Amino acid sequence: MKMFVVVLSLAALAGTTYAKADNIQTLPSYEGYGYFDDPGPYQPPTVIGTFDILAGDTSIDLTGTFGSADTPNLSSTSGENLYLGDVLVASCVEFAPCWGDISGIPTPWSYDLTPAEIASLGTGIVDFTVVQTSEFVVQVGETTLDQAQVPAVAPEPTSLMLLGTGLMGFAGLVWRKLQA
Repeated sequence: MKMFVVVLSLAALAGTTYAKADNIQTLPSYEGYGYFDDPGPYQPPTVIGTFDILAGDTSIDLTGTFGSADTPNLSSTSGENLYLGDVLVASCVEFAPCWGDISGIPTPWSYDLTPAEIASLGTGIVDFTVVQTSEFVVQVGETTLDQAQVPAVAPEPTSLMLLGTGLMGFAGLVWRKLQA
């Protein structure tokens, strides 16, 4: 009898559906138009790619580098701001380690969007833009957007009915034993 209840419980769990958990998108490295001296004018704001924001996202994380491993001799970068839509996600300011670095090693950055920022982006295609803020060459390494949705555990109605029927049958057997 106990085995019957266990089998029914497992059948109910097998019918459970889960929401899509992850979506990863990657943009290739980007190198700007050329060397710009202070005080500018600099390279105009430039869309370097787009990301597709999905409905139901509960978490969006961006990672990338200032400077690019694709051009190690030019891994230094100008001052620059990176935007996903209207959200500032990374900034390399003049004289920071990411700026004018001639080590040949790109400087990593990451940003986790807040629920309010995710809501402000909406759904659909969103521009990823670089804005140059000081001298040198704009260099952005590969950029990755990782979207996640909290897995929603939602038993299917049929599974719930199967579990309920099994429990009612078990209750009936217990009732019979108590009556005897």
